[in-house]
Amino acid sequence: MIIFAGAYMLKIVDHILVQEKLTKIRKTGIDRVHFRAGIIEIGILLGYKFADTLEKEKIDVKTPLGTAEGIKIKDKDNLVVITVLRAAIPLVDGILKVFEEAQYGVIGASRSDEHPFKVKVEYIKIPDLGNKVVIVADPMIATGNTMNSILKSIKKHGNPKRLVIFNIICTEEGINKVFKSHPDVEIYTCSVEKELNKYGYIIPGLGDAGDIAFGKPS
Repeated sequence: MIIFAGAYMLKIVDHILVQEKLTKIRKTGIDRVHFRAGIIEIGILLGYKFADTLEKEKIDVKTPLGTAEGIKIKDKDNLVVITVLRAAIPLVDGILKVFEEAQYGVIGASRSDEHPFKVKVEYIKIPDLGNKVVIVADPMIATGNTMNSILKSIKKHGNPKRLVIFNIICTEEGINKVFKSHPDVEIYTCSVEKELNKYGYIIPGLGDAGDIAFGKPS
């Protein structure tokens, strides 16, 4: 399902396999092994869905018995995948299984636990993004503050051809805030939810993805 809100592009990936994986990882008490596995599989499925939008060209390929018509994905060698530490690591594992040729970058940011949820970008290591197709992976967009800060930092590293967010669960508030500050981005998500609690967590959401995947830091 693709939603155009003015000039903005939001794609809700409602494929039955994606929604089944999302249902499984939401369940209270899921262990980190099955949670990470579910996130990886969602990353693979999002990658396949996104691949349909990449530029392609027709080519001829010689077979043992003749010549067949095939295709080449033109942007496959022009991709950069950026991990938002640490929660996005399994999601990126899945994405890179689809786009093995992609370059890779990481960015780390922390958000305060109290309103207005100020964000500090603490680490960034990414290649030049000029004219690249850039995928920013983050499982959750809650208030939108963290993603806005991340996108602002990313844009200092070049002007990408496309800037795309791969996300699992977001809120209406979060995506509206992101589109307001960064109207050029595309968002691929599995679910859009309406409610945030006072701590900035999505309701019903799935909890803290980083803590579930890797354990709660001391």
